[in-house]
Amino acid sequence: MKTGFFEESEGVKSSTRLNSFILLFFLMGFDLLMMRLANFSIDSNFIGFNFLILIAIFAPKYLHKIAELKTGNGKV
Repeated sequence: MKTGFFEESEGVKSSTRLNSFILLFFLMGFDLLMMRLANFSIDSNFIGFNFLILIAIFAPKYLHKIAELKTGNGKV
């Protein structure tokens, strides 16, 4: 059986992957709204904000994987 996009393994749903996917689309929507402002410019604040938000979106998944591997519950 094939593993789905939002599944950790066969039949095991991953809410962390789903949440990351949803938050990524919210960030893209927020960026599109910001770009519609009259005085918008891509500056260091915009890039830094997006960088920090992307780290906040995807870091929990990798931290969870590291914790699973250290406790022996994850696959290598």
